[in-house]
Amino acid sequence: MKKAWIIGLNTFKESLRRKTLYILLVIALIVIGASKAFSFLTAEEELKMIKDVSFSGIEFFGALIAIFMSLYAISNEIEKRTIYTLFSKPITRQNFFIGKFIGVVLILTLNFILMCLFFIGLLIFKKSPPDIQVSKALFLIFIELILIGAITLTVATFASDAFNIIFSFFLYIVGHLTSYGNQLIDRTENLILKGLGKILYSVVPNYENFNIRDKVVVGIEVSRNYIFKIGIYWLLYLVIVILIGSYFIQKREV
Repeated sequence: MKKAWIIGLNTFKESLRRKTLYILLVIALIVIGASKAFSFLTAEEELKMIKDVSFSGIEFFGALIAIFMSLYAISNEIEKRTIYTLFSKPITRQNFFIGKFIGVVLILTLNFILMCLFFIGLLIFKKSPPDIQVSKALFLIFIELILIGAITLTVATFASDAFNIIFSFFLYIVGHLTSYGNQLIDRTENLILKGLGKILYSVVPNYENFNIRDKVVVGIEVSRNYIFKIGIYWLLYLVIVILIGSYFIQKREV
């Protein structure tokens, strides 16, 4: 595990050198800050808009960072051919993959904290410090970003960068539409389509499960039981994804 942590820290340091990271972070902060432009609204409506825009910005740009940083984590080693050096040392491929995952989590955590601090600063400026409901929404966004990063990292072990980018963005969009898709599946009368749809619904990660911002913005309380259930769902999905990634990195020819 010590070797995995070393690889993780190196991955974190390499990610900090990526210009893409800073571009996305700056744009995210601009978007969050732009939410203050709705000052023409009533104080209550403006606060709702700040929360809505900020939650959306943190999630969307966090997802972009998760996808690109996870993509670079493995492709960068292949491009520089440093992966050959790593695999020639007493480092298992599983340690390599886990280390890369740790590095991605570290860079996601740093950027998530920076975006959250900026958002919280806006709330305090508006004399409305974040409450427990805001914390719940941010927590679910954070673990969603980790899952997105893990999936992108896993796909990078067996697919090209171009395919991975397209697949990750497609999965992000579909993952937020699974609830609507499930409603359409229930309405269809074709048993084959319904069966295939149910299988797809079970396999594709339901990112919409992590989205409670609409409720938090309008003041609807989200129970701790719901947070716990989604946490279990996330953990199970994450473990499966990491096991798949560990398997494919073991089988990959480099």
